[in-house]
Amino acid sequence: MNESKFTAVVLLSLLMLSAFTFYKLPSAVGQNNEIKIGVVTARSGVLSYYGDMSINGFILGLMYGLNITEFEIVTPNMEWNLTWGDKVIHIIAADTVPAGQQVPDPATASSVAEDLILNQGVDILLGTSYSPAAIAVTEIAKKYEVVFLVTPAADHEITKTYLNRYVFQFSSNTWHDALTGAKWAVENMGKTFAFLAPSNTWGRSTVETWKSVIESENGTVLVESYAPVTTTDFTPYIQAVIASGAEVFIPVWAGSGAFLLYQQINASGLYQIMNVTSGIPDLATLNLAGMAQYLPNYRGMMKYCWNLPQNNEVNEWLVNKYVELYKESALPTMGSVLLAFPLPDLFVGNGFIAGHALALALKKTGGQTDAESLINALENLEFYSVKGNIKIRKEDHRTIQDMYIAQLVWENESLHEYYSYDELPDLYKPFYTLGIFSPKYVATIVNVTPPIEVNLYEEEEVPPPTGAPGWIWWAAGAVAAVIIVVVVIVIFVKKK
Repeated sequence: MNESKFTAVVLLSLLMLSAFTFYKLPSAVGQNNEIKIGVVTARSGVLSYYGDMSINGFILGLMYGLNITEFEIVTPNMEWNLTWGDKVIHIIAADTVPAGQQVPDPATASSVAEDLILNQGVDILLGTSYSPAAIAVTEIAKKYEVVFLVTPAADHEITKTYLNRYVFQFSSNTWHDALTGAKWAVENMGKTFAFLAPSNTWGRSTVETWKSVIESENGTVLVESYAPVTTTDFTPYIQAVIASGAEVFIPVWAGSGAFLLYQQINASGLYQIMNVTSGIPDLATLNLAGMAQYLPNYRGMMKYCWNLPQNNEVNEWLVNKYVELYKESALPTMGSVLLAFPLPDLFVGNGFIAGHALALALKKTGGQTDAESLINALENLEFYSVKGNIKIRKEDHRTIQDMYIAQLVWENESLHEYYSYDELPDLYKPFYTLGIFSPKYVATIVNVTPPIEVNLYEEEEVPPPTGAPGWIWWAAGAVAAVIIVVVVIVIFVKKK
């Protein structure tokens, strides 16, 4: 080997060494003191309050789990910072609703999730308020190997057909709802059923799971009707339900369209003909839209509300912290469209559980946010949270959690317990005097366990997480480069 060739080889080897020495490791392996979380959810439109509730709960869950006392609003309703030791947890929210529209769009969800990863550098995704959008984001999580914490989207297909290693569904999915509400309905309301649901993945998933439980309890489904999510006139669907002769009607709807549906159910006289049950919706819609007046003596399944967990110290912390921040107009989001309800509402609970779980996982990983470390920390994680004992199953990344049966009542004690008249915003002051519709506790369904429909560890061979810190890989690369240089020098000397 002549001298010029030798010099070229040595220079190439040194370049390789430099590449390892100055290679910037991603924050996922702990070399960056900033942890970035991207929230992909509705920030406008008919489901924006669902996004608000999830963000509020998620940030409070992180605070509880990491013993953080306060947070900084960087951009109102869109960006927040929490300081944890020497790390800053930076949370960025992106809207899944296209400009000028009301309903989240799956394509928009995909694009904003991709933007958060590629241009904002987020390590973790959270969302969404709309199941079709959540399904779209599962593919982005897989493509970029980023952990995706799902809440409040409830379609069970998210952790069935669309499940991958990076997806964890913290929301109570449609199996949780059915194993609670459908079973209770067969036992207490009747044996024959009719459904009306939106013709989207969540609507069909809900009917599918509820029907399965009803039939397993020896009930019969007579009608399954699906309507476009933009429907405003439900008359023909309601008439078909009445004509079916079913004993129980289960309307499945979300967002502002639910107000129109229940208004038309009430006007049709259906309540005098059959029992009606479903999931109890959020309290802001029930009260501000006057929806509860169309739900006489309504009993059914409820995912969460501030007064449903019984003798739960974590929930007491959440309620007290929420009220404290509300009084200061300092909730993470007070609602970009609809002002937050004065007490923790429907989707705050599962948002909190997601934040609480992530906090415990970050403690286990020492703040590392690479996917392998987080997956290893989250799988089979068990902890006590606002909805009792929680377990994240390794097999399918679904949670086991408590659910509730409640009855809507008119009462004027809850606001008085936590607020004075002057501490409420003008929007809610009339309710302080007149009262509010709120859920009355009926029962807790403990440890609701959805079926395992897909087992990740049977479907694919998963490399075991090494848990090795990032500096080990840097050192290994540097050593390899040095060895190459030494070998080249030895060869040269022998040639001489």
